[in-house]
Amino acid sequence: MSKPLTELDVLVRDRYASAVSNGSLLFTDSEIAYKQESNMSFEIRFVPALAKKPSSKPKEKQQSKTFVNPFLPFDPNLHVKTLATTHHELLLNKYCIVPNHLLITTAAFAQQGEPLTAGDFAAAASVLEGMSTPQIVFYNAGEESGASQPHKHMQVLPMPDRMADPPVMQLWLSEAPPGPAVAVSRKLPFAHFGVRLGDSLDPVAIEDAYARALATLTAKYSTSASYNMVMTKHALMLFPRRQNAWSGIGINSLGFAGLLLCKTKEEMGLVEDTGVLGILTQVGFSSSDSQL
Repeated sequence: MSKPLTELDVLVRDRYASAVSNGSLLFTDSEIAYKQESNMSFEIRFVPALAKKPSSKPKEKQQSKTFVNPFLPFDPNLHVKTLATTHHELLLNKYCIVPNHLLITTAAFAQQGEPLTAGDFAAAASVLEGMSTPQIVFYNAGEESGASQPHKHMQVLPMPDRMADPPVMQLWLSEAPPGPAVAVSRKLPFAHFGVRLGDSLDPVAIEDAYARALATLTAKYSTSASYNMVMTKHALMLFPRRQNAWSGIGINSLGFAGLLLCKTKEEMGLVEDTGVLGILTQVGFSSSDSQL
């Protein structure tokens, strides 16, 4: 039985419908396939329309003479709400593959890749707690993380049906110890650092969990290492990055959650042959590097 809609559910739904109808938001159709690995169903989204879309890293985009910050000022047609007391805006993603894809942007400019703060997590927690269905929050940090925009922002997506946590996090949760310690799982072949979150999404506690995981990651790699972050109501995980793509398959935080995007049939074939976990190991680091 589904939960009743919340005030934020209705606001996002109505803003999304309006933005689609007036052309402010561009929705792209996709096909979904699933790949079974480690007794888990990984989602592969095939989006051929993106094959011709140019990609660039944050510094490249920021240094371009034609760069315009889409978040400052933001398009009022994409604005959902100002998040109270956190100095953040909640926006719809203009280029949308999954309906109701949200962005949490800093109201003033901050650089993408800067460490997240308790204020950032207060904004994220307000969205997670304000929606009636499970959501995933993610953050791409650094040039090899799959980030594209230089203005600091987190992203929020509805979880696929019947999932409370994404596949990679489910594997980690299945053997992660109780308590707030930074932990790794033998079930994941790529480097990762996860922390269980408490029943209450306290922003200070989340920021502490994130800071401890990030300190562990940077101690093993570099203070300038690129990484991805994924968070649900149950856990927060970080993944250090070696490269932003493998054989043309670009990977961001959603990829490390176990929700991949492919632009061509060739990329779909590579995922089938190499496996999701294998590709994530290629763009990340071997799990042997991340043992605590």
